[in-house]
Amino acid sequence: MEDVEFFRRLHRCGRLQYSEQRILVSPRRYESIGRVRLTLAYGVIATLYLFGVPLSALERIYRRMCCNECEVIAPNA
Repeated sequence: MEDVEFFRRLHRCGRLQYSEQRILVSPRRYESIGRVRLTLAYGVIATLYLFGVPLSALERIYRRMCCNECEVIAPNA
């Protein structure tokens, strides 16, 4: 949720300017989970974050929606 918080704070500093340049990313997660499902999951989780849902609950939602066999490193592990 760092990216959501980063853009919220950045937006408070002034007007954002978007770049037309493309960025390269790995499509593995989108290919394995599916574009629609992953995009929907990210949107739901980001919205819930904005409404103040605890990160532990967001993690559980992410695991259910996106990770059948996902390994998430637990804090203090």
